[in-house]
Amino acid sequence: MTNKQVGRRRFLDGEFHRTVHLFVWAPALALLVAMLPFAAHADDPETIPTHRASLGHPKTSDLEGKRLKNTGKGMPSVEGPFPDTVNMEFLGQLTNEELGVSKLVFTGASFLSDIWGWTSKDPKTGDIINEYAIVGTSSGVAFVRITDPVNPEFLGRVPTTDTTTIRNFWWDIKTYKNHAYWTTEVNNAGVAIFELTQLDDLPQAPPDTTLEADARYTADGYIRAHNISINEDTGFAYLTGVSKDPAVDPGFTDDGTIILDLKGDPLAPVEVGQILNIDSHDAQVVTYAGDDADPNGMSYQGKEIAFIFNGGDLEVGIYDVTKKSNIREISVTTYAGASFTHQGWLTEDHGFLLMGDEEDELFGLSDPRNPDLPDTARTYIWDVRDLDNPVVIGTFDSPAASIDHNLFVKGDRVYQAHYTAGIRVLNSSGVANGILSEVAHMDTEPRLPNNHMNKNINIFVGPWGVFPFFESGTIIASDGLNGLIISRLVQ
Repeated sequence: MTNKQVGRRRFLDGEFHRTVHLFVWAPALALLVAMLPFAAHADDPETIPTHRASLGHPKTSDLEGKRLKNTGKGMPSVEGPFPDTVNMEFLGQLTNEELGVSKLVFTGASFLSDIWGWTSKDPKTGDIINEYAIVGTSSGVAFVRITDPVNPEFLGRVPTTDTTTIRNFWWDIKTYKNHAYWTTEVNNAGVAIFELTQLDDLPQAPPDTTLEADARYTADGYIRAHNISINEDTGFAYLTGVSKDPAVDPGFTDDGTIILDLKGDPLAPVEVGQILNIDSHDAQVVTYAGDDADPNGMSYQGKEIAFIFNGGDLEVGIYDVTKKSNIREISVTTYAGASFTHQGWLTEDHGFLLMGDEEDELFGLSDPRNPDLPDTARTYIWDVRDLDNPVVIGTFDSPAASIDHNLFVKGDRVYQAHYTAGIRVLNSSGVANGILSEVAHMDTEPRLPNNHMNKNINIFVGPWGVFPFFESGTIIASDGLNGLIISRLVQ
């Protein structure tokens, strides 16, 4: 049986996965309205406590009162600090209300998705001027100055182009040379482009403040994409989970990858390549710095290598994308327990790949066909020192029975966003031996037990993404119902 056939045995192709999310997430959040504390009284003004001092109201000092506070947007919101915290420090927060996020259609909640960060620097000295969080929301993409992480400042939001679709669940953001680029599943919204240096001149703003994108890429029949990855060394963007108009690009296969050249004019990307016949979901693309050589003895060092997480195909694809007109598949590999190959990140030496499968624990107690599935969130450790033959050399099963979402590596720490279980931080110093260990966590959704679908329908509530790459050590996370969370490690 080929890897592709193994991947298809669970029939989780890209369209099925999207359908699962469209028809499971929305009911889950709608149910949450009735299940969470005080949600039944969301529209009763006598039960809505006063909000934060930054909105002109007195701030309560009662921790439990803060925890049960209602944002007035139809869902309760939890404010930190959070009780289940180990080796992390809560610094600041902006709730969904303070970010100006409105309810997602067909649900009772406003919702956050992906998050990324950007640092403005003096062009002459390189000194840091400000740090910013860029936050995907069910209303669009919000910008927050976090230079003072205890007192974050909302600056405005580029609104969604269509408020009537549940596709506002999905946003993904990356940056390149002082520009933010983001994708959304909203049809025909394009790839939005925002010039970031203007943020330094913007004052703190009310939650209803809107901004405008500087440009949108809509060429070549582009309809939507699930994710965007950018190799900042080369200036190429890789869009995964792409849909295009077949009348404009009849050769394109749905959920494939397209490559955009950002170097010429950052506001006018140009498509320069495609990877087809894959169910691409997410990617990391690097200028390879590892030690591997190809089978002909030529080094891969300095070449542009894409690690693509092929969702419903249940495989990790590694591609040499140095020549955009002649992309070469290096290897495509599945793994025991594969359910939906979601996302991953390389160690800094490019020798190992840490990866999460978004649905392995989801089916862990209910799929007799696959005994390899875990009962808690599992991180897979790939040895990719031989790109032609990547091998899983170990796994780490979280103490939290949650669904792991996005993860990123900085130094010997792995920063993970876990639905219902918060931010989890792992030590990767033993990764060459297939060993990870948890060293810190902060549960930013304390109302829900750390559980997945087998025990609790509210599986997708909690952190979607985490960004740990600020030089200051500040960590930002996007919690679906509770807003932008700002923290740092204490060890």
